[in-house]
Amino acid sequence: MNEPAGNMVLKQGAEATILKGEYLGRSAAFKRREAKAYRHPQLDARLIRMRTRNEVRSMVAAREAGVRTPVVYDVDLREGVIVMQFVSGERLSSLLPSMAPPQRTALERILGSEIARLHRAGIAHGDLTTSNIIFSGEALYFIDFSMATRPADTEQLGVDLRLLKEVYKSTHSEFEDEFGEVLRGYLDGGGGREVVEKIAEIERRARYV
Repeated sequence: MNEPAGNMVLKQGAEATILKGEYLGRSAAFKRREAKAYRHPQLDARLIRMRTRNEVRSMVAAREAGVRTPVVYDVDLREGVIVMQFVSGERLSSLLPSMAPPQRTALERILGSEIARLHRAGIAHGDLTTSNIIFSGEALYFIDFSMATRPADTEQLGVDLRLLKEVYKSTHSEFEDEFGEVLRGYLDGGGGREVVEKIAEIERRARYV
């Protein structure tokens, strides 16, 4: 597997490092899962393989369902490396606050519709935040499927929406009430009403934990 030219670090996380470089002449992102010294080496290697395989399969399944994700160019399960398309654009976490309300609510409805498309394919993203969605070329791209679940049940899909609601509450509190626009787009896009209703159920349970 080709190593990224320049080794420009895009993100250093607890689980993985993401680098920007080139792969076969194309701009690419290289995601490498890091070995954990506190885990038994054989267990660590197995977890890396499993999580890398799950992430790639979830991304491919999402694209097959019509959800925009980075194209996977190459995978090394033993090393825990995914080589994928580098998506140039702006994360919704920084884009949404800079938008005028009418344009923002229109984009939020599109966001809800795209989440519904993902959920209709039986995929729960697992880390559905505005930092993991990129606006590029007038389209939304979902990234970081490291915690994705498929086939997902209603509970897992509801957790997806509940997390995004919490992001609106904590990160986008100045327009927190606009999360309702996301839900409108979700239902209009064919998302299950039972999934939306699951949000309140999850919140009720959380109050008693």
